[in-house]
Amino acid sequence: MKLKGLLLVLFVCALNAKAQDYFPKSDVFDGKYYSLNKMGNPGQEVKEVFLAAGSPGTTKMMTLSLTEGGMPAYFVFDEAISKKVKKTVFRNRMSMVFMYDNNSLVMVREKKERNQTEGETLVDFFSKDKAKVAAMTKEKAMEYATQYAGEF
Repeated sequence: MKLKGLLLVLFVCALNAKAQDYFPKSDVFDGKYYSLNKMGNPGQEVKEVFLAAGSPGTTKMMTLSLTEGGMPAYFVFDEAISKKVKKTVFRNRMSMVFMYDNNSLVMVREKKERNQTEGETLVDFFSKDKAKVAAMTKEKAMEYATQYAGEF
């Protein structure tokens, strides 16, 4: 009887190990990231942003602020797509953010004028590692993001 119980526990543990949660842990994820592009209003652009992951209530999300403690942009964690592509994916009405590696992300968004159906696709790369940002190009970041475009 004890053997059956032990086998059941091992089976459940194996299932849990297989069901990976792609939502990042805030103690590792949160902090200052360097940006490939300048962000912000003209004359106040920055190349450093602050990202944080959390679960206020029942919604898993990421915030992006141009200043520490500043007004954030919110991105909701897309669990279904994350499981499908086996990467962390956040989205809001205008943008999608894909985890690139443990401390880097790629963001894609469409910039369009009011009442236009199509616009320009913009891409950005964020990393805690300044050297990764220096080595990244807009083309490489866009190529990375478009490999998942068919999943949406």
